[in-house]
Amino acid sequence: MPYKIYLWESLSPIEWSQAGWKVGGNEECRDELIHDVLLEYLPKDALIVDAGCGTAKWPIYLGRAGYRCIGIEISREACLAALAVDPAVRLLRADTRRAPLRSGSADAVLSLGVVEHDEAGPQDGLREIRRILKPGGLLVLAVPFNNWFRRLVVNHLQSWVTRRRRRARLGLGFAEYRFSAREVQRHLTDAGFEIIASYPNDLRPPKVMGLWIDRDNLVTNPFVNPGPKELFVLPGWRGRLARLALDVAPWAVCGEAAFVARAM
Repeated sequence: MPYKIYLWESLSPIEWSQAGWKVGGNEECRDELIHDVLLEYLPKDALIVDAGCGTAKWPIYLGRAGYRCIGIEISREACLAALAVDPAVRLLRADTRRAPLRSGSADAVLSLGVVEHDEAGPQDGLREIRRILKPGGLLVLAVPFNNWFRRLVVNHLQSWVTRRRRRARLGLGFAEYRFSAREVQRHLTDAGFEIIASYPNDLRPPKVMGLWIDRDNLVTNPFVNPGPKELFVLPGWRGRLARLALDVAPWAVCGEAAFVARAM
């Protein structure tokens, strides 16, 4: 079973999916390990859809690199922020589970940190992606990864903190799922995809996404303290140890897993 993260109920799951860019965590595309994966697999002369693009950093980046990329985003605020950066970016404001695109119209779809925020599960989002993809089309999916460190250590601490917060009558709600590779494979197969490659995804030095988020979820109450001032950077020896762990054993500690899949 995927591991459920419960955080402050003042934000909905969709709002939690947007929390990063709202607090200044919209990292540069080149800072993400998935950057090289996208450039390796995405077709240059084809239609790419970023389903749940946030402030459209990937449509903007890929568009400037010569790709044909449009973004779908439910948040009006995110769309306005994207247009302020690049008025030429192509955006559709909609729920990615009901994309305003014809069936079989896309050659490739990006879904980066989106489907895990549906408490009903990722099936509706993945089936809709399959609908808009051409047969043989490409999906690059990134979701929170239930890595070994999380299974052995972090999830137990998170469950304890969640119980403690509930006993203190703090309002908590569902924020996201964390998936194992086997769970992602099952969901993709059920939706009509075949996985052709998988990669750990996190951030380049000096930042670490997964370990920083794990620490922040455990210790930060946004209504009492704002958390670390610099997003995704752990101070001192903790930061050095986190970087070493990510460099030596990325699958054991990475924040996300990225899957490249083909529509069957």
